[in-house]
Amino acid sequence: MALTSPDSHVPGVRRRKVLVVDDDAILREVMAEQLGSLGWEVATAENGEDAITAFALQVPDLAVIDITMPRLDGFGLLGHIRQNPRTLDIPVIVCTSHNDRDPVERAYRLGASSFVTKPINWPQFLHHAQFVMRSGETERALRVAEAEAQAASRTKSAMFQVLSHELKTPLTALIGLTDVMDRALRNKTGQDAPEELGHIIDAARRLNVIVSDIMLLSKAVSGHQREHFTATTLGEVLEDGLAGLKTKAVERKVKLLVRPAENDAFFMCDERLLKQALAKLADNAVKFSPEGSTVELWGHVRANGSIILSVKDEGPGLSQQKLRECLQPFMQENSGYSRPAEGLGLGLPIARAICEAHGGELAIQTAPGLGLLAAIVLPPSLLVRQAEVKHA
Repeated sequence: MALTSPDSHVPGVRRRKVLVVDDDAILREVMAEQLGSLGWEVATAENGEDAITAFALQVPDLAVIDITMPRLDGFGLLGHIRQNPRTLDIPVIVCTSHNDRDPVERAYRLGASSFVTKPINWPQFLHHAQFVMRSGETERALRVAEAEAQAASRTKSAMFQVLSHELKTPLTALIGLTDVMDRALRNKTGQDAPEELGHIIDAARRLNVIVSDIMLLSKAVSGHQREHFTATTLGEVLEDGLAGLKTKAVERKVKLLVRPAENDAFFMCDERLLKQALAKLADNAVKFSPEGSTVELWGHVRANGSIILSVKDEGPGLSQQKLRECLQPFMQENSGYSRPAEGLGLGLPIARAICEAHGGELAIQTAPGLGLLAAIVLPPSLLVRQAEVKHA
């Protein structure tokens, strides 16, 4: 009894199309009948050249081709199928009567999806054909989904960059002009005016930080960081990454302790991005540390060559569930290392995206009441010898 496909008699369901290519007329007829019993629409061709003509008229969902044929054999047809964008993704079953492995291995190298040997066991072949058909459809769907996701990601990044730029330009002007107005009208207006202008300036600056974070995240996930890689040292990154944070630490009565970098070797990175990642981690550490506590920063190179930049605080710590939430962009929580007083909760996600853009990872150790240790871990491949830096 012939097998039936689940959609063989369902109204409105598109019939799957198969092309059978074989120079044996009887085998073509039998195979067309067998595959037709699954509810599939079957076309036939007696050699590779006729098959190419058939492909030009209609692209099938599956091709079953013989290896040995006149004019253009199965190997030549496979090469054509895998080089043509219209037929590149078609699953192909090759038929061979050879007992040795060479033709099968060659067919796989050319892009065959599977193979069957002659004489054909028809019940087994029908099961096999359905499996290959479903696998091909799944692979095509995954490729389409991946392409759509990549296109959506590019569109999102481009949108973020355009919107961020369009917002940042007037915000910068607003902050500057309002600050000038505040100084010019000081002692010349009512008692509430300076305070109200101060609120405007603070709000504009907070919005400016949000826009900057969005631009930074967009750049970190864009995938073009290696174009901007230069050689630097751990000491340089540690020093510059803390620019502007010392004043905040004094205001919050938190001590900043920067340990001298161990094994201060040269390594390649997008220096601006990496410093911003470290600054985000240090800013979070200071922000959530209690008065009188210490935030430690240090860098070193492990024995295996991986590069480490670490920030440790004595803050409230996080549960693993909360940490997972804080690592997701735009997660807003009432408290947490990813959640500033105002903002979109991009601190940890930005740092992680920058680490991953360098081929590394953001490693975090934390627990409620035990503070948080965040480490930027970069791969050994980024290390360079000092002689190479001088030569460059």
